[in-house]
Amino acid sequence: MYMRLWLNGPVTMTGTDTSAQVAYPQAPNDAVQYPQEPSTRVRKINFTVFGCLVVFFFLYYVDVFLVVVPWLSYSVPGVTNIGVLSMTAGSALYCYLLCVFKDPGSVPEGWQPDEENGGMKVMEVKRKGGARVCAKCDKPKPARTHHCRVCRRCVLRMDHHCPWTNNCIGHANYRAFLLFLIYVVAALVHTLGLLVSHTLHTLNTSRAQLVLRTGPQGVPVELDDGLKSIWLYALLQTVAFALALPLTVGLSFLLAYHCHLTLTNKTTIEYQEGVSAHFAALGGGPAVGDHPYDLGPCANLHEVCGDNPGVWPLPPCGACCGGSGAIEGAGGGTAFR
Repeated sequence: MYMRLWLNGPVTMTGTDTSAQVAYPQAPNDAVQYPQEPSTRVRKINFTVFGCLVVFFFLYYVDVFLVVVPWLSYSVPGVTNIGVLSMTAGSALYCYLLCVFKDPGSVPEGWQPDEENGGMKVMEVKRKGGARVCAKCDKPKPARTHHCRVCRRCVLRMDHHCPWTNNCIGHANYRAFLLFLIYVVAALVHTLGLLVSHTLHTLNTSRAQLVLRTGPQGVPVELDDGLKSIWLYALLQTVAFALALPLTVGLSFLLAYHCHLTLTNKTTIEYQEGVSAHFAALGGGPAVGDHPYDLGPCANLHEVCGDNPGVWPLPPCGACCGGSGAIEGAGGGTAFR
């Protein structure tokens, strides 16, 4: 484990055999190309990922075929709701699968830091000098790279290991993860709105003893005996609401947290280390300074999401932010391109 202390002077990292200071060499001259991703790194769908997919398709089925189709049919409002929900849900699913199957970012085979020219403007080195070396992989580690004990490998700009994707979230799939949070929260809010609106519509129809269309075929049902004749559909919608509500709340907080991390160019690991350093400073430790990779909100967005703002909202088709390019410095931060 590392603890990176944000100091007013050089940044010092403390830990077992991996203590480091930040050096500031010159800009890089050469680019190091990523190796091809081996097929053995393709993540398999485990029980957790399978459960997430089941919940995803269950909520979509209930919302479209048990709410929109029988209630609004294929009218303009119905088609509009189906289209918007399909777009947000489909984009969220695509980004989720990218997070599951995409390599989060591998250290190039044979990569060595250029100690003379400096492969990065902010380079983490050992306190005693020399490049950082992973004690488990026994290979040099670029800045912001961490070893994942679950995946048993080093990950570039590692944010965290996500059990819900059975994969690490790192440099090459972080943008997909951020877009997944945006799209899934939008889809869940839409889902909750439709469920609540349809429930109110059903209660009003039952109270007035009118005919209600139910099920994927929109079969008309007379509600003269209350909700007994539609108990199955009511149960499925209740289960969907019970799943969607906590997911919406939890993922909304997670999205807000990662928006903050993106705007400050921090990873989850670096944020936790910064909090630990802050408490250490309160206890008489060294003063906490600025995050050394923070380039400002606009530059941070470019470094995390890519150079073209026009494609930021679009689901990525491959590695995020040049995930299969080279390792190089960018401004005052550390970019992997």
